[in-house]
Amino acid sequence: MTSQNLHIGPDAAADRYRLLRSIGRGGEAVLYLAEIQLAGGSEPVVVKVLDSKTTITPDVFDRISQKWNEQAELLRFVHRPGVVGVREHFEGPPIHRPGESATLTGRALVLVMNHVDGLDLRDWRAERTLATAAERREVMRTLEQLADVLDWLHSGKATPSGRQVIHGDLSPGNVMVDAHGQATLVDFGLSKLTADHQTAEVWFTPGYAAPEVFDGKRTPGTDRYAFGAIAYFLLSGQSPPATPEQLAHALAGLPQIAALDAEQRARITAIYAADPGKRPINLAGWMKDVRRAVVSTTTSSTSQRAVQDAAPAKPAVAPYVPPPPAYVPVPPAPAPALPVPQTAPETAPEPLSATVPTGYGPAYDLAPAPEPTRPGKRRTGLVLGSIAAVLTIAALAVIGVQLLQDKDDKGRDQAAGSRASSAASDPDTSGEESPTPTVSESASTDATAEPTASGTKPAGVAPNIKAADLTVMSPVAGLGEFTVGAAKINTQQYGAAFIADLGCNGDAIAEFDLNREWKYLDFTAGIDDGSTHEKGRVSVSLDGQPAAFSELVGLGKPLTKRVDVNGALRLRVKVDAGCDMGKVVIAAPQLTR
Repeated sequence: MTSQNLHIGPDAAADRYRLLRSIGRGGEAVLYLAEIQLAGGSEPVVVKVLDSKTTITPDVFDRISQKWNEQAELLRFVHRPGVVGVREHFEGPPIHRPGESATLTGRALVLVMNHVDGLDLRDWRAERTLATAAERREVMRTLEQLADVLDWLHSGKATPSGRQVIHGDLSPGNVMVDAHGQATLVDFGLSKLTADHQTAEVWFTPGYAAPEVFDGKRTPGTDRYAFGAIAYFLLSGQSPPATPEQLAHALAGLPQIAALDAEQRARITAIYAADPGKRPINLAGWMKDVRRAVVSTTTSSTSQRAVQDAAPAKPAVAPYVPPPPAYVPVPPAPAPALPVPQTAPETAPEPLSATVPTGYGPAYDLAPAPEPTRPGKRRTGLVLGSIAAVLTIAALAVIGVQLLQDKDDKGRDQAAGSRASSAASDPDTSGEESPTPTVSESASTDATAEPTASGTKPAGVAPNIKAADLTVMSPVAGLGEFTVGAAKINTQQYGAAFIADLGCNGDAIAEFDLNREWKYLDFTAGIDDGSTHEKGRVSVSLDGQPAAFSELVGLGKPLTKRVDVNGALRLRVKVDAGCDMGKVVIAAPQLTR
């Protein structure tokens, strides 16, 4: 419909809104771009109109009118970015020319919404090929925005009464994306605001309708099915197939999803289950699986190349050439030995330096201390400094060889053996009894932990160390879904903690070998202050036995516990998954002997 100077409004102001053009349909109703005159200017709005002439009988219209008004009134409570704002709703004369409302029969139901300036998802997707990483990130960001909004509407937090808000006709035509990338759900005109509502009218967008819609039923699961269909549309650029089986097969055939294993594919395609109860409850958690699939399978090969290309080039170091024995003979040193610096050319009085292999200590500046300038002495002083440096390195090399040889004889000088142990192999693997470290050496062991992909792992915990941080010990088979980092529980900041932010994914499990060497495990368990959910379950078990500790923790209610691990071989820490579970933190886990 093009503008023919048509208007609509409530009985008291029948010409309030001037209809500019038709922009779509929503159920039995028609959507119009309209304008209203305010303060001497016009403002755009979207008007949804259900005319009584589109219904079969007056009784049907009266029943729809009551539901329409109730739902529209509740929608006025919904205020959040990502959901279109409702300005007003009313029943009034049908569409008419100015001043002619009284001459028409029939009635119309009208819902007035704010105008969102942007593109609907159909046009927005048509402008993108997803050939670049930037466009793929845009698609993921848009889907994540919609997932968060739908989870919020379905949670009951949108209305004062706690009732769930169901869109009921979710499709690309009912999602607008503005110039800032904000996705907004629009056209809530006949959304159902109950968990399970029956209606005699069947209306839907083909391909985005769950099977139960054909029976007139709309639930949060209906919106989730439609959201999954939107995800397929955005990832493929194609309209979704009509049946759940076809849609699941089509999504599983996309290159990003086909590269996953069968379990991961099944978890993602479960959103198209014919049974609403088998669909994922938490869309934000479902999106985590999709993001991992899309990012990992579309960028893995290029990421590896990018890492290789971006790796900093190793500094150019001149190959080591042993100096001729011009001044003193230097005995050969075992590899890796402290390299002997070359003497500076006589014509280039550059300061001497020595490079040390990684892990053996700092590099030393061997330049001689400056001395007063004396005629005829500068060159001699430089040469003497070089000789002194060579003698020093040679002496260190000889001492190193002697210390390495002395280590093979048990009971020989303990202090020398302890000083040489940092350059020798680990005593646990060599079968020798480790000498008792001093307090300073024990501290050094903890301070030089080697960073790894799953956290920081020490070379080993010496028997005389009375306490150890579990977050820096080596797990038996990786940390799984756990990450190690800082967290805040009940306003208390912790620098080292196991963190599990699982959503609907699998449990987080980590296992550690205790070797019957520890007595207690102390820790604080709670929910991170920034978590969107408020509870979680933490379990600790020993040697495959029933859990020694299993508690439900809540936001702002941390638990500080001590678990007796005396005589245990293996420790197992677990956080249960659940779509209603929060970001669980196991803070400051410490083993004591």
